[in-house]
Amino acid sequence: MTRREFSKAVLRAALARADGRCEGVLTDGSRCPCALQVGRFHYDHIVPAALTEDASMENCQVLCRPCHAAKTVVDIGVIARVRRLRDRHMGVADPHRRPLPGGRASPYKRLIGGRVVRRHPSDQQE
Repeated sequence: MTRREFSKAVLRAALARADGRCEGVLTDGSRCPCALQVGRFHYDHIVPAALTEDASMENCQVLCRPCHAAKTVVDIGVIARVRRLRDRHMGVADPHRRPLPGGRASPYKRLIGGRVVRRHPSDQQE
């Protein structure tokens, strides 16, 4: 999925909607009081671009640098989690990942007494 950028019309409309103020929402639910200065703000996807191809006006917001940085930190974690879940759902696995020694995928198992025995083929996980 390629990243869809906002069109110039959407950027102009979002800036007009912002009315010179950051559209970020603080933790207490109020709007950020920062005034937007030329070159010191960012256009942001409300729902991250990595998760959706929506580059519409409804998914665009104008944020000051501190608000954008704070939102990006949260978005990075959400995007990583969604990708991990999507990969697991599709059966995508890291080809370099090795099973843990003594784990379910290992041909050996450790008994309670500490002895190591070869796992029975019916015990093996596929």
